Amino acid sequence: MGSSKSQYLILIVILGIVVFNLYNMRQIKTDIDGFNEKIENIGKEIDSIQYMNTQLDNLIESLHTEIQLIDGDIDRVQNNIYSIRRNTDEKINSVDKLTISELQEFFTKRYDSIFEATYRKTGN
Repeated sequence: MGSSKSQYLILIVILGIVVFNLYNMRQIKTDIDGFNEKIENIGKEIDSIQYMNTQLDNLIESLHTEIQLIDGDIDRVQNNIYSIRRNTDEKINSVDKLTISELQEFFTKRYDSIFEATYRKTGN
């Protein structure tokens, strides 16, 4: 009967090991479920960040387009300023070249036309 006691003892030890392993398997299963939940949450955060990134990309594209339009406006204003300066310089140079008699004629015609226009308006 000694052999039967040792078999029972071995059987009890084996059952203990099986119960211990089953308990550990539940722990592992619980850990896996927790990890899967964390992975799913991280996936949702990544999706959210990708959506925000897409919105930022669209905003950047919009701002880039606005900057290009503003750059075009600035170029047109600078071209207008250049044209005005060139025209002003041409007029200054042409006035500098006038003789005294040409200057007197210019101002006489200019102020006579202003005087006539004022005279017609007032009716005097």
